[in-house]
Amino acid sequence: MPPMSALGQARGRRSWVGALCASVLLAVGLGVAGVAGAALQLQPTATCSEEAVAELNQTIEFVRGQTWTKRPGSIALNIAPDLNACRVVLNIGELSDEEETALQAGGGSRLIIEHRRDWARPSRLLLILWVVFGGSGLVWLFRRHARS
Repeated sequence: MPPMSALGQARGRRSWVGALCASVLLAVGLGVAGVAGAALQLQPTATCSEEAVAELNQTIEFVRGQTWTKRPGSIALNIAPDLNACRVVLNIGELSDEEETALQAGGGSRLIIEHRRDWARPSRLLLILWVVFGGSGLVWLFRRHARS
């Protein structure tokens, strides 16, 4: 057999690395889908009876179904059952008034809605300070180095 050229070896290595990356992404995707679709198995406790656990399961299924929203599947949910207080805590970003009303009506008294603060919005004050002082610093550097 003739020896492979360096180019042929690089192509073989690239296709092998690409196949490896694709299989890892597929495995991770299947794992995430399995976790997201898995049902919670809640057990009755001293503070939360079987009937209350059944209500909690119904509330969780209602929230996961997203029939209360205009955009099903587009809202990130963080559902945390609290068996000590016998309630379901929903941590969610933005909701319209209609969505929140429908969610509260369908979820019942065992659903507590906590709104996440959106930290992604930049502060206007920081932007103004950066423009004023950052811009003056650039002017100072330009003037200093332009003289030399």
